[in-house]
Amino acid sequence: MEGGKLKKLYCFLFILGYSRARYIEFVTDMSTNTLIRCHANAFRYLGGYPEEILYDNMKQVVIKRLLKQEDSTLNRQFEDFAGFYGFKPVLCKAIPGPDERQGGAYSAVCPG
Repeated sequence: MEGGKLKKLYCFLFILGYSRARYIEFVTDMSTNTLIRCHANAFRYLGGYPEEILYDNMKQVVIKRLLKQEDSTLNRQFEDFAGFYGFKPVLCKAIPGPDERQGGAYSAVCPG
């Protein structure tokens, strides 16, 4: 609640692929700036970051998704952030089963 009104919450969940170590943060918006701040917080908490990070096709990361990642257009602000840290954003393929695309993120938040 904020000012007596209910406020929508968003969940940022960062899961390392091998160790399955997790960082979770709840935020009130999912702007590109917020997403970048959440990443920086996750990197600090986990003590580093991987070489590649898998993303669904969220607008904060990808502006135009095409069949091949190299033909897709990334959000410039997010691309600059990734370049600064030196990780490669990898876009999920559009295949059935959201949990297969996102490295188990959905089952980590909503098991069963």
